[in-house]
Amino acid sequence: MSHLRIDLLRHGMTERGNCFLGRTDAALTTEGWQQMEQGLADIRPQDYERIYCSPLQRCAAFGREWAGSCRLQIDERLREYDFGDWDGETAAQIHARDPEPLGRFWADPWHNPPPNGESLADFFARLENLIDELQQRHQGAVLLICHGGVIRALHAILNGLPVSEMFNYPVGHGSLHSLKDARR
Repeated sequence: MSHLRIDLLRHGMTERGNCFLGRTDAALTTEGWQQMEQGLADIRPQDYERIYCSPLQRCAAFGREWAGSCRLQIDERLREYDFGDWDGETAAQIHARDPEPLGRFWADPWHNPPPNGESLADFFARLENLIDELQQRHQGAVLLICHGGVIRALHAILNGLPVSEMFNYPVGHGSLHSLKDARR
């Protein structure tokens, strides 16, 4: 009996650099494209039953070129966590302007989302919905081209880890991760 294997590729470096990058639709840099190509070295689109991708251009532009439009399925549930009013800003910028909400977010992000941002409960719910659907549709390997927050959250979900553990999981630009559902 085969089991679903989920490979996840994080997008590469973007033109926005290191900031809270959720809904902001930043393009990849040349280095970012190279990071993603390196992450998939020796892997072919045919190695997967299906390839799913975030709609944001830092994922979708690469996905369309690498996988081709007929093998790629854009899925809104793979979009990055929405940082609300903080989106596109660095932690230093936010801290200089209003440090208390940022401190509360770092201390307990589940109960203290960014102003006008997505709750982690909603973020986890949409990713759990995606995983449930993938498990019903696929028996082999699928590739998700997505974001650091998505990969960290899926790592916590699939391994039954507390939310606080997601932030300890390293996810470099262009890195490839393979996960199985340890809950089953």
